[in-house]
Amino acid sequence: MSSYFTPVDVASLLGFTPKTIRQWCTRGKFPGARKFPDSAPRSEWRIPSGDVEAMKRRHAASTPIPRDRLEQLMDAAMAKSA
Repeated sequence: MSSYFTPVDVASLLGFTPKTIRQWCTRGKFPGARKFPDSAPRSEWRIPSGDVEAMKRRHAASTPIPRDRLEQLMDAAMAKSA
């Protein structure tokens, strides 16, 4: 059985706002996301862990490290090894 996350949980895991996660649920970016307990106006989204893991993989693969940050990391690594 799959575990489910709230939009607040997913937002903290992926680095986005809960509002963005809710919009993505509405647009179908998380195919398994469902409103709980039903489709009532105050019901909350529940997002399956598998959908979250898939989004993390896509996001990590498509987010390059900025050049200045990469240089900072390299400088720090060189300083530690010296």
